[in-house]
Amino acid sequence: MQVFFEKRAEIAPGIWEYSFRPERPVDFEPGQYCDLHLGNVADDPRGGSRTFSFTSLPGAASITFVLKHFGLQSPYKNVLQHLNAGDVAEITDPMGDLVLPKDPAQPLIFVAGGIGLASYASMLKLLLRQKQERPIFFFYQLRARREQIFRELTDAYPLALKDISVAPNQLTAAQIKASSPPDALIYLSGSQKFVEDLQAQFEQSGTPRAQIIFDYYDGYTEL
Repeated sequence: MQVFFEKRAEIAPGIWEYSFRPERPVDFEPGQYCDLHLGNVADDPRGGSRTFSFTSLPGAASITFVLKHFGLQSPYKNVLQHLNAGDVAEITDPMGDLVLPKDPAQPLIFVAGGIGLASYASMLKLLLRQKQERPIFFFYQLRARREQIFRELTDAYPLALKDISVAPNQLTAAQIKASSPPDALIYLSGSQKFVEDLQAQFEQSGTPRAQIIFDYYDGYTEL
């Protein structure tokens, strides 16, 4: 599907939210992602596409994504950063299993590393709009507090628990399990290393793999 670039906004130092207008409303489940393909990306070893989680609501007039811009940019991000209003890109169909369960009484653990919080933004927006309260235990790991994003969502939603860890503090599975119900579904989102390390810790502590749902940001060593 074609999408048309609208605007970008810096929501934390070095972290930007991009807005695109799709040619028709995009039907996705909050927590899903898609590939965003840009033309004119040359000499990028990863090609002209990247994967981004939707941070907007399903069916909205605009779709939004979050990413980090570093000093040393990839050719893909250079093209993305220099888009002008109206420039055309393409997205794939929505993908991913990191979505809300149908049972609203099911306890949930949302674990985010850095901009991995983007995976939960659409979920929280939908729950706030529906005025639906679910038992959500939220754990957020940051390199620096100034990089906190979507504060308005995590402040507005009545979370069962909110635990923010700032480097050098590191979240551990033991810490998370000690503060949340044993039957909760565990959602993990962040860099590949962040997600895989925590997944391994949970499984080593006896958490069934079926209880863990994850999504990681490929190509990032940390977020």
